Amino acid sequence: MKNYKRVSALLFAVVFVFLVLCSCGRIKVSGNIPDPTDVFYVYDEADVLDGSLEEYIVGRNADLYNKCGGQIVVSCVKTTGSEDIADYAREMFNKWGVGSSEKNNGVLVLLSIEEDDYWVLQGKGLEDLLQSGTLKLLLNDKLEPYFAKKQYADGVRALFDALVEKFEQIYSITAVQLPADSVGSYTPEPEDVAATEKEPVTAWKVITTVSSIVVAFTVIVILIIIIITVVITVFIIIASVFSAGSGVTPPRGTFRGGINVNPHSFRPSGTFHGGFTGGSHHSGGFTFGGSHHSGGGFSGGHGGGFSGGSHHSGGGGFSRGGGAGRR
Repeated sequence: MKNYKRVSALLFAVVFVFLVLCSCGRIKVSGNIPDPTDVFYVYDEADVLDGSLEEYIVGRNADLYNKCGGQIVVSCVKTTGSEDIADYAREMFNKWGVGSSEKNNGVLVLLSIEEDDYWVLQGKGLEDLLQSGTLKLLLNDKLEPYFAKKQYADGVRALFDALVEKFEQIYSITAVQLPADSVGSYTPEPEDVAATEKEPVTAWKVITTVSSIVVAFTVIVILIIIIITVVITVFIIIASVFSAGSGVTPPRGTFRGGINVNPHSFRPSGTFHGGFTGGSHHSGGFTFGGSHHSGGGFSGGHGGGFSGGSHHSGGGGFSRGGGAGRR
């Protein structure tokens, strides 16, 4: 029992530490996410894009949004800090509200220059139309060759054109570049949350999760104990029944109203006083008559034969002693 308690306590501690570490690793640091610019479609904190490319991205995005609600936002940051780039991209996507709130069809292209890394994230409405495998191929073919040479602007331009082409194929449209001076500032709708936002993990949520795990673990242990107890009890009962059955010794003597089988006699009473009574070694078989000493019917033993006479008469015929009986 002591060992069981120690194992349970150790298991509980391991689960608790694991949940705390996971929770700490998933806590959001939304304070690191910058606000979008007035033009919305381009954010160049790292200063790796030229002005003409920014105007090109804004102009084509404006027409793309007008025709299908799609948006391709390019963000170039210096660093994501201590946060994983995938989590950073998801937080930026949701904070900025990329894509139409109705169609959830935005795409975010994120470059982290100091980490020498990049990420692309599509909205829920594009997961089946523009799958992650397709995005990975586009990254490898269009962005990676330029990114490895630190030619970030060329890589962004190639990837952006490829993404626009995908939108045109999906929605059967042609997106042109609108003049930069005709594109006003874009303010995303508050409901524009295309990707699934992770709910922040609080201390209360951690406690609730741990409590649920402990309760579930306790219930499982109790059920296991009950099952084991039932199995052991049934086994003991079955074993007792078999043990008792093998040790029964039939009683000897005459049962009143029952049956007593004697290998040398089979003698039912004429009045059925004692049922089938078995006599002594020399007694007869079937006895008919009313008195205690009468010996009628088939009387076996050494007397043998049929007996049908008076009080002390012996048997006749079929005697084991041989010969005919006498009267």
